[in-house]
Amino acid sequence: MTSQSNSPSLLPSRWVNLALVLVLATLAAIAILPAYLNGQWPWVNTPQVAQIDQLRALQTEGLQLPGWQQTTVEPVPINRQTWTLAEYRADSPEAQSALVQQFAVLLHPQPWHSNQPQLEWIDLAGAQKWRIESRRRLKVTAPSAGPVTARFFRAWGDRQSFAVMQWYALPNGGHPSPSHWFWANQWSQLIQRRLTPWVAVSLLLPIEPLGTMDAYQPLAENLAGLIQQQLTAAAFNT
Repeated sequence: MTSQSNSPSLLPSRWVNLALVLVLATLAAIAILPAYLNGQWPWVNTPQVAQIDQLRALQTEGLQLPGWQQTTVEPVPINRQTWTLAEYRADSPEAQSALVQQFAVLLHPQPWHSNQPQLEWIDLAGAQKWRIESRRRLKVTAPSAGPVTARFFRAWGDRQSFAVMQWYALPNGGHPSPSHWFWANQWSQLIQRRLTPWVAVSLLLPIEPLGTMDAYQPLAENLAGLIQQQLTAAAFNT
């Protein structure tokens, strides 16, 4: 014998679909209403990067880092892309007591509004003919610049070994994966009708061949936080 339940289903499918439509309509209204009130329809203008001029300035001027003197700024072509190489040496007593007295930073600021991050780390490693080991991820909190997750590894070539930290710097933090930028960019387009700017950062600390990475990790974390903080002030403010 079979029995039939008289209890209704939890949510009929038509109500679920209606709820989804209402949520999407509400989000769209939130994004469009400010432009409507100002008489500027969002689909008239293509979203752009508001900080494109600041990003271009990084390509020629590099980045100032308190406590460190910038000694070299020059363009470096890598696989049809232009990176900016900046070299630093200790300038303040605090920096002079650090394990490393000189280091380099390679920056690849977003060249134009339509450019997206595309795992520039692969091109960089190939151009330098690096052999890589001791990979790990580090998390750094930069004051007023958001949390940063970065790749940290040892790289060595024919003449030099480095402890390397890499990440995409964004206005509210950083991450080595392009997907992190993708979702931040989708949100900024929906809410602000702007594209999210990015800068590919590669910090290079010269180390002894096959030296332990643990000794360089605190300095790498401190410099990564400093770089993220200075990028936020110099390139991401509007």
